[in-house]
Amino acid sequence: IYIAEPTYEITLNAKELNIQTASARDHRSSGHYSVTATSVSYNVEEETITLDFPEALYVGTSWVLDVTYIGLVNDKLNGFYRSEYTDADGNVHQLTTTQFQSTHARRAFPCWDEPSIKATFSLTLVAPQSMTCLSNMNVESTTLLQNGMQEVAFLKTPIMATYLLAWMIGDFDYIEAHTSGEFNGESVVCRLYAPVGLAMHGRYSLDLAVKSVEYFSCLFNIPYPLPKLDLVAVPDFSPGAMENWGLITFRTYAILLDEYGSNDRKREIAATVIHEISHQWFGNLVTMDWWSDLWLFEGFATHLAYMVVDELFPGWDVWSEFVTRIQDVLKNDALRTSHPVEVGVTNPSDIGQIFDEISYMKGASVLRMLSAWLGEEQLLKGIRKFMLKYMWSNANTEDLWVTLAEESQVDVPEFMRKWTRQTGFPVLSITELDESTILIRQSLFLSTGDVSEDEDTLLWPIPLALATADDPTPQNIMMDTKEMILKVDTTKWYKFNMGQSGFYRVAYPSKTLSLLGQTLGTKTGPRPLDAANRIGLLTDAAALVASGHSPTSSFLTLLKYFEDEEDYMVWMEISYQLQELLSVWLEQPEPIMNGLKEVQRRLFTKVAKRLGWNTPEEEDPTAGNLRALAIRYAGRAGDPEIVAEARRRFRIFMGNRDMSAISPDLRFPVFEIVLRTTTGTEEFEAIVNYYRETYMPSEKVVALTVLGYGHSPELVHRTLAFATSPEVRSQDILTAIQTLRSSVVGRAGLWNFVQHQFDVFYERHCDDIRFVEYFILLGIEHFSSLDRYHEAQAYFATKDTSSFERTLATCLEGIRMHILWLERDRDDVEQWLKNNGYLNMDVRDEQSHSRQQQRRHVNGTIVSATALSIHEDALSDISRSRSNSSVDEFSSSETVIATDITTVLIRITNTITTSISISTSINMSISTNVGINSIGSRHITAKIRRYTFSRIAIPNQKSVSPIQQA
Repeated sequence: IYIAEPTYEITLNAKELNIQTASARDHRSSGHYSVTATSVSYNVEEETITLDFPEALYVGTSWVLDVTYIGLVNDKLNGFYRSEYTDADGNVHQLTTTQFQSTHARRAFPCWDEPSIKATFSLTLVAPQSMTCLSNMNVESTTLLQNGMQEVAFLKTPIMATYLLAWMIGDFDYIEAHTSGEFNGESVVCRLYAPVGLAMHGRYSLDLAVKSVEYFSCLFNIPYPLPKLDLVAVPDFSPGAMENWGLITFRTYAILLDEYGSNDRKREIAATVIHEISHQWFGNLVTMDWWSDLWLFEGFATHLAYMVVDELFPGWDVWSEFVTRIQDVLKNDALRTSHPVEVGVTNPSDIGQIFDEISYMKGASVLRMLSAWLGEEQLLKGIRKFMLKYMWSNANTEDLWVTLAEESQVDVPEFMRKWTRQTGFPVLSITELDESTILIRQSLFLSTGDVSEDEDTLLWPIPLALATADDPTPQNIMMDTKEMILKVDTTKWYKFNMGQSGFYRVAYPSKTLSLLGQTLGTKTGPRPLDAANRIGLLTDAAALVASGHSPTSSFLTLLKYFEDEEDYMVWMEISYQLQELLSVWLEQPEPIMNGLKEVQRRLFTKVAKRLGWNTPEEEDPTAGNLRALAIRYAGRAGDPEIVAEARRRFRIFMGNRDMSAISPDLRFPVFEIVLRTTTGTEEFEAIVNYYRETYMPSEKVVALTVLGYGHSPELVHRTLAFATSPEVRSQDILTAIQTLRSSVVGRAGLWNFVQHQFDVFYERHCDDIRFVEYFILLGIEHFSSLDRYHEAQAYFATKDTSSFERTLATCLEGIRMHILWLERDRDDVEQWLKNNGYLNMDVRDEQSHSRQQQRRHVNGTIVSATALSIHEDALSDISRSRSNSSVDEFSSSETVIATDITTVLIRITNTITTSISISTSINMSISTNVGINSIGSRHITAKIRRYTFSRIAIPNQKSVSPIQQA
């Protein structure tokens, strides 16, 4: 450590570490002069330790800080944690791994845990000889020790941020490939590691990784900076993936794909793998100054991933998919509870809350808008210049804007600041003054539709991208005023935001919306609006309906123009928007819901019958995706032929595991349809057994996700019980319960479950605030009644919501939007259904009967869900009985199931058969500004060496799932 001013104390980040000894020694003096710390103080709230020395550490020399301590190898899926998996032969394998982003390195060793304080790291692991040891760099040496142990030393890393350090110890298989090109004189070795028996299912991802390393090396004109790249499938892993430099970690589901993998899974895996590899440059080589700039590196990685996927798979039309993905972001960003893309954060809980769709997808969207304005090649030139200028160091948002401005000679900062520093986005309202003139007005768009005059003062520079029937090539017109008048032929169609690269909505006059709708039915010649623009037209109309700018009937009328649509992405968006409408109307009288379902059935059955159930040879992949989508939503709407065929194929599949009975693309739709159309338990148990039997992570996710579609009180109860049993990993609990939101009975059970379980879930997952936020979201975001709104408000008023206040406020604001929408357009929807032949019954005559039916189902679910509430006094009984009872024994008793989902403290110190002793030698070379002491010394360069981890005991017995571990 290079001390700029004399200091008596050094402060570092540390959490859950017990410091044993600490000393500082003069590295340059011949006698190695040493000063031992006399005390260590802990600041739990700030997550720091302060080492106090009896004499000042003087300036002008290099100090080495030696620390020994005891740390916890936890089960919380962050920091340094333990995991396990069972292979196909039933053998249980233990492993330990790390997850340090954003502020969890401090749980593994004392450090300066900030992205701008980069360092080099030298790591040594001591582990059983039978286990594989992995880290960011290649192994430098391996020394065999006594008692079957080994000491594995890794090469020193380049200078890097602390949160990117990673290591793993466990049993893995791997497959290997090399780049065809040479970088820094050698080809890059790429390996994919997976649990024993699964590595062969990583070939698709590994091939993508090799191609991506070569692609980005050329794109940035900077060779891949490390000698190797490992991709690892981790059985227990909280995020989808993590870009640790040279050692990228993934959920098994996010990287492994078997021969039965669907086309959608291939798209998802490609986007994830390429996103993380782009970070090896943009994020790792050049790193954000502070977490406020998270959006820039996540947004760019997302944008770059789409760009590369489009290059590698041009037939996938990924930019249309991008337009569908940003709809959720537009929905959330239209709430008052949203936040700017650039947002200041100061503590770990704040940091956790900005890992959201605003940072990722709005960030990517405004960058795509910038790319469309500047031109993609111009943008890439600026990025290359930026990368060369800041490689091996840190940068912020303003640094990028300035670099792009220098390269393009365009005022990029002025344009982009409005989009990244202002909350929300605009809607363009079009008024036709005459047949050749329109008035455009920009206003803040809110989903609740109640923008006040004080709120409507923001201005954005908006690239209009105007296309007309006479000139479909977009005109690049910049609007930076509140209003603008343009000459446009209003007797023909015209469209703004052509290409859908702009982050805004457009409200057309009804006549123009009808003209645009008529272009969708063109059967001769090319359509004037491609898939992305058709999606944009549809989603703008849907958003304007939900916010009260237009009646819902106008959206339902627009849907009729899509009857002959053939594009998969467009149909996917139609399905999404219909589900949004059906979700808000879910608890309305049965005739209304049946009428809306009939709208859905007629639309999707036509497509399903055209494509059929069987896959022709050499069929376009998107046709398979569309077939699955059409069958799913026709079956969801109750089409009798679709339901019958789904149930027939399900019986064959489950009867003898005939994989040909249900193609990979159709497995999810068939499972869902079957569960939606049964009230018994036979089919439910068949899917649970399939989950137990299959070894493929992707198939387990399919089986787990569909369970919540069972809509009887008994099936809701069984779903909640199974999701919180030891058979389901803690990271997958929310996957299992999320689909309960699809029925009235499921919603009631889920909300009751959230209320009874929230404190336990929060205690278990408070270090992964995104998990907590999603748990809250699942419980309440779909509500559309004032009673439920008040229930949610009252319940969380009793909780400390500081770590998730933004998510809670967003959910409550979303509920308010649903209430306003429903009250405003209930009669409008009913009248449209009557006028168009979808509603033949008198709704008022059915309301009383419908409410009685719903009340009976809801009450039954509440009883079932209450049986799952926590019995804290049974904790000790569970922990004692775990080692003596099988999972099957627990499943026979509701009371035991209830206690089975409580937190259980697992102590492993008395079951040692295998030990892992890990020590790290971490050499940190730092030259930056950081506050480390009360005197005010801020300029330090640190070298920290020889941290020693305590011995880790790993039990030989099969332990319970991580959700039951404290």
